[in-house]
Amino acid sequence: MPLQQNLSLPNILSYSNYRLFLQDYYQGHKTEDANFSYRYFAQKAGINSSAFYKYVIDGKRNLTKATILKTCVAMKLEDKQAEYFENLVFFNQAKTIKEKNLYFDKLTKLRGNFEKKKIKEDQFAFYSEWFHSALREQIGCLNFKGDFQTLATTLEPKITEIQARESISLLQRLGLVKKDAQGRWKQVDPVLGTDGQVDSKIVIEFQKKMNHLALLALESADPKERLMSATTFGISVDTFDLFKKKIRELKSEFLELARLDQNAEQVFQLNINLFPLSKKSSKSNFKANPKANPK
Repeated sequence: MPLQQNLSLPNILSYSNYRLFLQDYYQGHKTEDANFSYRYFAQKAGINSSAFYKYVIDGKRNLTKATILKTCVAMKLEDKQAEYFENLVFFNQAKTIKEKNLYFDKLTKLRGNFEKKKIKEDQFAFYSEWFHSALREQIGCLNFKGDFQTLATTLEPKITEIQARESISLLQRLGLVKKDAQGRWKQVDPVLGTDGQVDSKIVIEFQKKMNHLALLALESADPKERLMSATTFGISVDTFDLFKKKIRELKSEFLELARLDQNAEQVFQLNINLFPLSKKSSKSNFKANPKANPK
């Protein structure tokens, strides 16, 4: 049975789970051609087990260096896509943090900056309450099908059932969450951003609310479940610009790690603050008192 050439290959660079990529690849071909099967897929890869890819997709088997290469050949993945697929397999199957960090760095370099869905001006209602973003992340941690009363109690601080219902309704209207075929609520896009429009008053108010929650967490959160520190620097304007660049890079890396995490269990808020504690000055403005250091 010849593999149809008109089928578009899923964009591997947008995936954080290679098993899901294989599933989408298989289902896409199966939809286009009912005769496409796991047996044929395995034959194209030169693998004797007819159910091999079924077991891999279901998480019952892993790919090895050899079967990764065969799989790339079968799916006609080449160059950058093949390299990304290989590193994604090793990232998903890694047993240690050291291994995950190694392959995470490779994935990031191959894929470049992830694409963030920009929150449009008419979607800024998303930032009107702190719990809209929290609930959007929380449904990714839960098998949420509509128990709003329980959902409301999972946040810290807790919100009301009515607030939870209205929030999910808003998120749905804004196209940020949706129901899947099994009735579970899911995120539409893994990462959101304002595309630098932080001067918007509503976004500033949102940031104020999140900083207020950080203050509350100092008293209410278990020290083992939070990390808060403060450091004061004396730096130049050039170093300040470098600080901002490094912080943005770190934030991007954290977002990428979150996107690649397939086992989210809890929602966390990360606030990073860098602000002046003094006016800009020059050392030349401070002249020594001649009486203090007599010759």
